[in-house]
Amino acid sequence: MFLSDWITIISVVVTLVSMGVSIQQARSAKKSSRTARSAMTAVQLAAVRERLKSIQEHIRDVAPEKKNIRGYKVGNRFDLIRQEFDNALGTLPKVGQGSSARKQLNQAQTKLNDYQQSFILVPESKTWFALQILVQDTISELSTTTTTMEIKND
Repeated sequence: MFLSDWITIISVVVTLVSMGVSIQQARSAKKSSRTARSAMTAVQLAAVRERLKSIQEHIRDVAPEKKNIRGYKVGNRFDLIRQEFDNALGTLPKVGQGSSARKQLNQAQTKLNDYQQSFILVPESKTWFALQILVQDTISELSTTTTTMEIKND
């Protein structure tokens, strides 16, 4: 064999080794990207969960028995709840992690509309309780989802 043949063989081996290293680095980068994206989603879902906890306080402010308190005014509480729902729904995805929480929140929004209509005359306690339960279930769903995501990332 000639010197040029040896140089060619060595060049091919070096090229194959560098190609293997490049493939390994690409896989590592893809995994890191997936992990970062998952962590970002978990943070967003946790933020929605906290937002929903404040919604619970607003829902308690429009409880059926509050209407019977002399001088009590609802004010814009229903609008505040609706605005918080809109913010949360704007963050939750339609598909993927958090989509089931979005569906529950849509149902809660419908209950809020029904309850607001009934509040004017005689507040429907069942609708108010259903609204509270849906929000609590959504919080629980988001907690489970973020915990599951954190376990997968470890």
